[in-house]
Amino acid sequence: MDALEYNKSRNYSADQIRIIQHVVGVHDDGRWGPNTVEGVRKWQAANGLTADGKVGPGTYQAIAAAHQSDAHTADAARVGKIDVVGAWTGQSSFGRISEDVDFCLKVGINRLDVIVNEHSKARAPMAFGTYTVSKIVNLCKAARDAGLEVNLMSWIMPHADYIDGAAAQLLPLLEATGAASLQWDAEEPWTLAQDPLPYEDAAQRIAKAFAKRPCPMGVNGIGFTPTEKFGPLAAVCDYLLPQCYATSTNEARPDRIVDSCVTRWRKTFGADKPYIIGLAGYRQDGIPGYTATTAMNTVLGEVRRLGFSKVVYWSLSQIQKSDEVTAVIESIRER
Repeated sequence: MDALEYNKSRNYSADQIRIIQHVVGVHDDGRWGPNTVEGVRKWQAANGLTADGKVGPGTYQAIAAAHQSDAHTADAARVGKIDVVGAWTGQSSFGRISEDVDFCLKVGINRLDVIVNEHSKARAPMAFGTYTVSKIVNLCKAARDAGLEVNLMSWIMPHADYIDGAAAQLLPLLEATGAASLQWDAEEPWTLAQDPLPYEDAAQRIAKAFAKRPCPMGVNGIGFTPTEKFGPLAAVCDYLLPQCYATSTNEARPDRIVDSCVTRWRKTFGADKPYIIGLAGYRQDGIPGYTATTAMNTVLGEVRRLGFSKVVYWSLSQIQKSDEVTAVIESIRER
């Protein structure tokens, strides 16, 4: 397969292709063509990569890192601009696909992180599974057809059978949905798992099982996730997504939460990978000294000040419950 056909087969979104084109220095029209392949080839050669014009996981990771670096510089100059506003969603959208996609378009959400399973209470070894595949595919197709970037998010556990099952089911699902990335939710099912593999072994098993994935792989976790358990997984992923949640029940301060979480993650898990910032779209009323609007805008101010251009909110259904939260979301990309 030549480089042009290979790149087309990886189902990068138009926005991702524009990022690639921007970094390699060609016209950013969001479409693959010979000029883009040649630009990739020259960029690979200049950066010590195999100069074959193919944007596989390694090249995409390097391009994404370069783009993130460019974004930091550009954002500092323009006092920050958030270009990507995402939201997690799952089962709640399966029965109202059109309504939820229309809502995203209306309020400026241009990224959807589709949750493919619910294993939040799992601790003991178990079989991997997902929601009904056709429902996941239908939601992703509708979102992509509307111009949204689609990513898949799955829980992850440090057990051999679970990891192997995840690869068997998620690799075909990534192809079927054209997802821009696969994202692991590495909370308690990962950090508090019973009878886990050694965490380094579990992470390496994931890396090997997903070596031929058609898109980048990321991981999210709480801001103060255990280093020794989360670190090995972060090391094998292409991007990191700290949950910088300030809510009325966790005592985190809106003016400090992003800086404190990101500083820790960069020091502990590395500063050389792209970062996306996870934010809370729930329990924004009742934070001492803030209204829901001022709390959310304070956090967003920190995101901009620190130079990040992508955020993902928990969650779409939570945003829809509050007119005040919705109004803030609607204003983000206008600034």
